[in-house]
Amino acid sequence: MAGVPLVIGGLLAGVIIGIAAYGWVTLPADARVPVHHGIGSYNRFLSKTAGLIVWAGVGLLLFGLQIAVSQYAIKPNHSGSSPALIIIPIVLAIAVPFEWGAIAVARRNALGQP
Repeated sequence: MAGVPLVIGGLLAGVIIGIAAYGWVTLPADARVPVHHGIGSYNRFLSKTAGLIVWAGVGLLLFGLQIAVSQYAIKPNHSGSSPALIIIPIVLAIAVPFEWGAIAVARRNALGQP
């Protein structure tokens, strides 16, 4: 049971990297990718390369954090799952639609649409 959050976290990290790869292929070279989501708006835009690397890096960083926590949170005689292992996949699941939205905003801004 302790491995399920790790599998889910790995899949979600893969989805985040896949969305970044999709953005790399579909966005124009001069696109500006938002990386910080404030309340109601984006307030930091990076170049296409830097923005997509940041998004992929956040996914990998969170999954690495989950692996590190799992090494210390799961004891050999522990039968259940640690709440810390469940929180990180939830954060990754929240990051997926935000990244998708960031790519949509970058595409809209690159095309000059309001």
